Amino acid sequence: MIKAVFFDIDGTLISFKTHRMPASTQRALNMLREKGVKLFVATGRAPKDTDFLKEYFDFDGIVSFNGQYCFDKNGVIYQSTFALKSVSAILPYLAEHNIACCFETVSGNRFNLIDSRVTELLELVGMSHVTPVLADMDNLPAEIFQLTVYVTPEEEKPLMKLLPECKALRWSPLLINVIRKDSGKPVGIAKVAERYGIKRDEIMVFGDGGNDIDMLKYAGIGVAMGNAGAEAKSAADYVTSDVDEDGIFKALEHFGLI
Repeated sequence: MIKAVFFDIDGTLISFKTHRMPASTQRALNMLREKGVKLFVATGRAPKDTDFLKEYFDFDGIVSFNGQYCFDKNGVIYQSTFALKSVSAILPYLAEHNIACCFETVSGNRFNLIDSRVTELLELVGMSHVTPVLADMDNLPAEIFQLTVYVTPEEEKPLMKLLPECKALRWSPLLINVIRKDSGKPVGIAKVAERYGIKRDEIMVFGDGGNDIDMLKYAGIGVAMGNAGAEAKSAADYVTSDVDEDGIFKALEHFGLI
């Protein structure tokens, strides 16, 4: 019996085309809540970048920064930050190759620079704001939960050699999310589930990107959106239709949850 469902945001809850949540998804969420199912978000976004979801639905909790920072209405459930030495190790490389990087914290994100890849990504996910650029790279935020580095797959390899304690998650050809090697969405989901007394086989997840692969494999039921990449689809137990074609509603209906 499914007692909790975790949803990715971009390309899953929210359409890349309209930058909105389909009405069918909102309806499905309300139907699940009426049945007592706990509903959570599992995203690579920062906590502040999930606030807009309240326009559509009041989720029970959020797994943010790809599992690095998890919270609900009662407070923080789990958090895992970078060792600053890991971050400092790539600063000369970023400067030498003019690579944009976002240093992500709970209080706010900071970029070393803004380039065309950054602006293209912000447009893709419907973000109109740009977070501030750091004036002093020697004065990084104390608690960094995630790095978003704007590199292609080819550029990723030499960068990650400088971060042996970390791993890269890619959901766009424009960037990678970099987190601790021992972290990820499944870790955050497990911490939240433990808080609520929910077992692994009682969890369903929905996702579409490369950073969703691990949680699709982890959950009792992993559902990939029709617009998901090939690897995400292969990792899933079930592939539904696109986010813009009522994918979430149809999958929940298929499994008899609504």
